[in-house]
Order: sequence, then C-alpha cells, then structure tokens
Amino acid sequence: MDGEKLSINILWIISAIVNKIKWVFMIQKGIEFYDLAITIEADSIIIPNGLSEENLFLFLKKDIINCLSNNVAIIHFGYAPDNTADNQDELLYDGTQLRVICNEKYLGVDIETPIDEVVKSFKKLVENYTPFWTTIIEERGFIKKETTIDLLYRDVF
Repeated sequence: MDGEKLSINILWIISAIVNKIKWVFMIQKGIEFYDLAITIEADSIIIPNGLSEENLFLFLKKDIINCLSNNVAIIHFGYAPDNTADNQDELLYDGTQLRVICNEKYLGVDIETPIDEVVKSFKKLVENYTPFWTTIIEERGFIKKETTIDLLYRDVF
C-alpha cells in the first residue's frame, strides 16, 4: 500500500472512531437520533440511461424538488427501511419512487411531526444540501418492477 492510500485509510479510521465516540457520548447523555425516510411516488421522473451515480442528484435535483413540492403521494414515512422485496410482488411499488433518508437531528422533525411539515423539511434539505450518497435501486417481482431513487444524507451541517 502506498503512503497516500495509507494516510487516507488512517484518516478514515480516526474519523470513524471520533464519530463513534460522539454517538456513545450522546447515548450516555440520553440523546439519541434516528434516521428517518420519506418515500414518495416519483413516476414523473425519467431516469436517463447511462447516468452515473455521481451525476444523478445534479441531473434530477429539479425533478426531485418538484415531486416534493406538489401534492405528494407518500408511500412511507418513518424509520429508514431496507430494500428486501425482490420476488415479492405484494411488497413492491410498480413504478418509480423517491426515498430520501436523513437523521432527524438535521431535519428538525421526528416521527410524530405532522406530515406536511415533514415534507417541507425534506424539500428544504434537498434544495440546500447535496446527499452523501445517491443511487438507483431496482427490485423485481414476478410482475412488478420497483425503481427507487435513493438519497442518503449524512452529517449535513
């Protein structure tokens, strides 16, 4: 391993340890935050073929904001779910959906917040910050195909 890669790995390990210490301290103090997710119908968004994940957010940002601005058809709001619906048509949404995941401490909302305030908070997040990670997840059943545009926000501020 060359020196530059070793330095990057050491910095990553130190960062992970510092973050873990911060979380342990917050939990000891009784402060605990959870990742929340909003999943909405996004059939109006057309995902171009061959678009890299690095450019996905920049290319689709306007469409994502429009989806969060209009009468939102909410599929899910709550703690961040996992994708485990392959080959289970009854669990799949047949079309395109948008899922935005962020820690509640950055959103200023929690699981009890009225849904209109939740949508506004997620919209503000997308308008003002770039996600840590963006990807497209495809799950197939025997009949249905679910495409999820996933935005994950970490350490927003």
